[in-house]
Amino acid sequence: MGKGQQPLKINTRRGRGNLECMDEMTSFFACMAKSMDVEDKCAAERRALTNCATAAMRKGKQTNTINYHLQRLGRMIRR
Repeated sequence: MGKGQQPLKINTRRGRGNLECMDEMTSFFACMAKSMDVEDKCAAERRALTNCATAAMRKGKQTNTINYHLQRLGRMIRR
């Protein structure tokens, strides 16, 4: 980099988190509140939440975003 130039800054903030199973989690918590925390009455909602969570874990993370590539290039330039 030349004199007076600012270094490249990359926004590494995380997003709002994983929102894939938000509907299933909301319905499960609503059922739990409605049934006074008796899990047996909310078996269908719990099963839906578990299925969604396992599917999300199998899918894995996506690492090929623009910030990922910028970080890689930044590391290569610094060497």
